[in-house]
Amino acid sequence: MHHLTKIAACCALLASAGASAHGFIDLPESRNLLCKQGGNGNCGAIQWEPQSVEGPSGFPARGPADEVLASAGLAQFGELNEQTSSRWSKRQMQAGANVFRWQFTANHATRNWRYYITRADWNPNQKLGRAAFETTPFCVVDGGMRQPPKQVSHNCTVPPRSGYQVILGVWEIGDTPNSFYNMVDVMFKDGATPAPQWSQAGAIYPSLDLNIGDSVANRVFDAAGERPELQTKVLIASAADGQRNNWSYLLASRINVEQPLLRAGQIGQDGAIHPVYGQNTVYAKAGSNLTRVEVQVNKETAPSIADFSVADLQGVYVIKQGQLSITFSVTANGEMELAAYLYDGAGVAKGYASAALNNHSAPLALALNQPKAGPHQLVLKATLPGGAVLQKSFAVKLSEEAAAGAYDYTFPNSLLSYKAGSRVLQPKDGKVYVCKPFPYNGYCVQWSQYATHFEPGVGSNWRDAWTAQ
Repeated sequence: MHHLTKIAACCALLASAGASAHGFIDLPESRNLLCKQGGNGNCGAIQWEPQSVEGPSGFPARGPADEVLASAGLAQFGELNEQTSSRWSKRQMQAGANVFRWQFTANHATRNWRYYITRADWNPNQKLGRAAFETTPFCVVDGGMRQPPKQVSHNCTVPPRSGYQVILGVWEIGDTPNSFYNMVDVMFKDGATPAPQWSQAGAIYPSLDLNIGDSVANRVFDAAGERPELQTKVLIASAADGQRNNWSYLLASRINVEQPLLRAGQIGQDGAIHPVYGQNTVYAKAGSNLTRVEVQVNKETAPSIADFSVADLQGVYVIKQGQLSITFSVTANGEMELAAYLYDGAGVAKGYASAALNNHSAPLALALNQPKAGPHQLVLKATLPGGAVLQKSFAVKLSEEAAAGAYDYTFPNSLLSYKAGSRVLQPKDGKVYVCKPFPYNGYCVQWSQYATHFEPGVGSNWRDAWTAQ
């Protein structure tokens, strides 16, 4: 496995350098596409680019490593590698003739397309690897080393299976060392009489843990608006009920009992819709004219006392020789993931830093990318374990360092040498100040860390001693 990981890392670098082909299976919808469409939740970055599950070619002898096969070995799409019998939405399938369709956002010369299916005895509660799949594809389509159109359909014969299975579609590029890997989660009904026709109308995503006193409810809509009489509500009565996978199961179960026009869960081997501990799809009955189901979480408990404070943050930072790193410290009350961003006046992020905090302090340093003088905003975002976000913003000014030769001293160096006409650089704002003539020049040397009244540009009485240049 370690050897395969090295291969994946090497080829991923080649992919980023040269490959421009991108695509996904949209019939039946692949796992990555359902993340974009809302059929799968808590997917991470793949929801924004389902076309980009690209890794080294050669499966099953080579290619992405076991346990990261679903993400093609790409760390940014790691959520795709999660695997349980209830984690992913499934599309119904029967053995025999089926159509698989690819949609390309950037087509490319193609060697072939191959389709693999999980073994009859695979374990759906283990991460996907080679041992889960048949080594021989059940369908191979030659690409002829030609560039395909933006949409391609393949007629394939799917072998007999029972229950939940995964089909792996591989699109092998002809002129790069890479392939695209798409997982399709399907459910074989084994000839069971299907439930009345249901169509997907929404989903219950287990997005955060809830507290006692919170509630969660579904909101149901048709073309004319909301249907409040079809709402089902669950009040969280215990810490166990508030766990995200538990309340999603409770809500789905109650919908199935209370609402004859709705079903929530995942389609099982028997063709029925069963609640699961995790993500539940919400279905509307055919002919009900219901168009959409949403889930609303109500936080009734007192707000969290978690907070953070910032120290050692200066109002002005000086850019020296085109370089600047902003440093300060953050103290956390509670556990949180803290992210810090510095934005310029145009809203462009110029620096980023992060830290994991749990009732302690930590220094942060933002090394800025091509800093320019002007007003900036420092934005700190703290994400709490339950998913809540605390945000604080601070005004920060960047200043260019005064040109060499434009000053005699840098404050407070050589303090006792300051006299009338001395030009002194204040590093806190990058400006040069000139000591005033007699009788005010005596104030220029009156400074200590405990008495800062005459500090140039900073002290409360600095204008009595200095003139800004």
